[in-house]
Amino acid sequence: MENFTKTAIALSNRSARLFGVIATVAMLISTYAFAHPVGYSNPAPVPLLTAGTFGALAYSGITGSVNVSGDVGSSTASIGTGITATGTKHIVGDSQTLQAQTDLTAALSNALGRTSDATITAGTLGGLTLFHGVYSYGSALDLASNNTLTLDAQGDPAAVFIIEAGSALTINTGSTVSLIGGAVWSNVFWYVGTSATIHGASSNFNGIILAVSSITLESGSTTTARLLANTGAVTLASPVLPVELVAFSATTNRADAILHWSTATEIDNHGFEVERRQTATWQDVAFVAGTGTSNSPKSYSYTDNNLAAGSYTYRLKQIDNNGAFLYYGSAAVEIKTAPETFALSQNYPNPFNPSTMISYQLPVNSQVSLKVYDVLGNEIASLVNGRQEAGSYAVSFNTNEGTRNLSSGVYFYRLETGSFVSIKKLILMK
Repeated sequence: MENFTKTAIALSNRSARLFGVIATVAMLISTYAFAHPVGYSNPAPVPLLTAGTFGALAYSGITGSVNVSGDVGSSTASIGTGITATGTKHIVGDSQTLQAQTDLTAALSNALGRTSDATITAGTLGGLTLFHGVYSYGSALDLASNNTLTLDAQGDPAAVFIIEAGSALTINTGSTVSLIGGAVWSNVFWYVGTSATIHGASSNFNGIILAVSSITLESGSTTTARLLANTGAVTLASPVLPVELVAFSATTNRADAILHWSTATEIDNHGFEVERRQTATWQDVAFVAGTGTSNSPKSYSYTDNNLAAGSYTYRLKQIDNNGAFLYYGSAAVEIKTAPETFALSQNYPNPFNPSTMISYQLPVNSQVSLKVYDVLGNEIASLVNGRQEAGSYAVSFNTNEGTRNLSSGVYFYRLETGSFVSIKKLILMK
């Protein structure tokens, strides 16, 4: 009897431990599935149609004295005289605005009809890292003061995030919606069942708000967004889309990392801090002055010279004249002692005007010829003609140099290094 009792107790303890392990593993799996949603579908973007050209769209009026990137329109009520737009400031109730309002109604229905991948616990956004997918909460969503919601594209700029709030959305002071891993603000969709409020005092917000009712943007916020209100008003005390970054890339030229980025619009842009990391710590390496306020595309570049072999990641910290800032990026490069293969890269930017960069790599010392031709095969420019050591190179092709006077159109560049020949197309668009 005593042996039977001891055996029963041992089995009971073993079962309890096993149950505890199973429960712990189940909780870890549940937590991991939310934090790292491997297997979540990458949802299609919410179709905005004509509403996608509006930086601010409202049914019952837009008030404030700020600049908005994109169109501005209201279906039934006035637009404040202090509101300016990089696009069109529509007449109240014109055909474009009414069509955009119809398309917004359809977009709201589309967003609400998505199948949720995960439920946001307790409606709190602070401290979460979300990957592509559809996230929902049946009531109000809140990003508490001085907290961060991180949206990580994991290196895929086509990653789409849809975040649904059953009622209100509140972004509090000092809080940040951070985009990393190449995430793009225009692929972040916020469905708001009632009204959205972005409080000022150094909050940083990214994404497209589709609000059933109204949207309020307070003073002091850095906001890269489209603010689209279906039945209510939009109240603006901060500019919308202060800087719209449309491209950011990094290439190498032997031991140098060459960064290129461009903006579609800029509002009150002081400039960009270039940050670099090899481990978990970001390091400031340079500052590149911005254009201030501009409604036309601008291009920037920076070369980080004489790097040791290894992997480097770069990001941009865009700073407004009032000190507000927003992070963009990232882009990664690999500095090697010598490339493993011959390669010719696509020029950047492309299309271009007036200059573009052409990068290539040589695994061994080689005689190199790099030339540009028109569509008839006529030589336009000889960029490289000589012997070069093994390494990675980047060469500028500037149509303003010399007497080329090229017209818009398609051209070709050809790299020849012994038996290796590669030809790629570039487009000049004036």
